[in-house]
Formats: sequence, structure tokens, C-alpha cells
Amino acid sequence: MNVNDIANGSEIKIYAAIGGHSIVLMTEAIFGVSAGLLVKPMEYFGKYMQFLEPSQVQVLNKRDGRIYRFMSTTITPVKTRYGYFHLIRASSKLEPENSRKAERFYIEKLGLMSINGNNLDLKNCLVHDISLRGLSLVLDKNTSLKPGDHLNVMFRHGATLHNYEISTVVVRNFEIQGKKAVGCSISNLNVDLIGLLSEKRNEKYSASAELPEINLNPEISQAQQIQEVEEDLAKDISPSEKKSLNITSNGTNPLDPANLEHITDKSLRQKKKEEKMAQQARDIENLLDLRDI
Repeated sequence: MNVNDIANGSEIKIYAAIGGHSIVLMTEAIFGVSAGLLVKPMEYFGKYMQFLEPSQVQVLNKRDGRIYRFMSTTITPVKTRYGYFHLIRASSKLEPENSRKAERFYIEKLGLMSINGNNLDLKNCLVHDISLRGLSLVLDKNTSLKPGDHLNVMFRHGATLHNYEISTVVVRNFEIQGKKAVGCSISNLNVDLIGLLSEKRNEKYSASAELPEINLNPEISQAQQIQEVEEDLAKDISPSEKKSLNITSNGTNPLDPANLEHITDKSLRQKKKEEKMAQQARDIENLLDLRDI
């Protein structure tokens, strides 16, 4: 996936270093253009942030729900007919985090389970989530399991309340919102389970495919809006009404109010300090005048 394929409305975090101090900036994707990804503008005290070095970017993509991490080539403020934005460019392909792990789907269904083949003593459980490789179960407070225990889990799901039966082995203990839970590996991948996972995947991606369009101009389509923004970017117009705030890992911290040119009002404490120093200087001058006499 390219950076301009990121879905509109996706949450974006940008990690930058300023004077040896790490900061995290939050923004949101508008839409992709041929040059990169247009995102909501990032400002500090009325100044647009200008990233002078590549930065690490993390995206929670709204289309597939996956997290992508990559290094930006540039992040620059840009001016369009719809206002100011930032443009993120990246030369490398984006790969989802933990792409080798099986995708999990939330179930949240009550079920019954037998432990180590004891079908006469069934226990209640909650099927929390499931994947091709395993599932997690929330347990009753009186139920205790250990790694290696064999479980046969039964639960109903779907409009027809189809009954699913899955054989699993406990691999770890943990907690979900303060409740006891176990993670299990699946030992029998049956047709029913494959059908359930396929159904959950279709639900997830059909819902995400219906992302609302970004309406910078409700009178025209998003495709036309993208075309107009690309025309504006081709003019290479940088923000001029507001100054840019350079972010770099070298030198002093540009976010320090002392380094911001537009902040001219001095604090009351600073004013009193300067007045006191001026009075001391006048007193010293008077003493020097008396000594000369």
C-alpha cells in the first residue's frame, strides 16, 4: 500500500525529536493525492509546523483497522483553495504491523466448554475473539485453567444461531478488563470455523468500504476535490499568511515560548523582574553620583 492509499479519517501519529526531547503530534487523514497524503494542519501558537527531517509515522488505517508504521520522506505545510493542510510524502511501501499474525475477529458470545474430556462437568465461558490459529476465552471466577489443558468449546452465533464446536489447547493465562482469560490454539480447523471467519471478514471490510467522503466542498464530488487540490499543489504555494515553525532534532527547542517571535506579551512576573532590575540600576547610578561628590 502507498501512503496516498490511506483511508480518509484515519488516525495519524507523528513522532519527532526537538532538542533531544521526543514529541508526538496527532492529526487525521483527509484524502490521498498523487504527491502523498493530505492531512489536517498541525499548528503551534498559530505557526504551521515544518518538519526538516524524516519522521516516524504511525497510521491506524480506517479501511482495514490495521496499524502501519513508516518513515516519511517529507511533511510540509501546503496551501490550497480550501485552506491550509499538511502533506505527508513517503517513498517506501507501507506494510501492516504484525502482518504475519492471523487476523482476529471479536465474537463476544456466551459458550460452554469441557475440560480435558470431562463432558459431565461443563463450564461457562465467553468467546472473546477468534482467528484461524486460536481464540481467547473469558472464564468464570471459579474456573481455573493452565497451559496444556484441552478444551472443547461450544457456542452459537449468527442469525440462525448455528452451533460451533472447536477443540483447543490452552497456551497462556492473562486478564481482560480484570477478568480471568486464556489464550488457546486451535487443533481442528473445520469447515464451520472457516465459514465463520469468512463471514466476519466480509462484515468488517464491507462496513469499512462505506467510509464517508471528505467534503471540503459539498457541491462537487471527492474526485473533483482531489483534482482541485492537486492543481493547487502543482502551483507549489507554501503558506504565507502564517509563519512556519521549523522542527528539527538539532539546536534549541523551537516550541519554547521564548523562541516564538509572535509571542510579545511578557508575563507579570517578568515585568516585575525587569522593573526591579531597572530600579537597582538607578540606585547604583545614584550611589556613584554621591561618591563623586
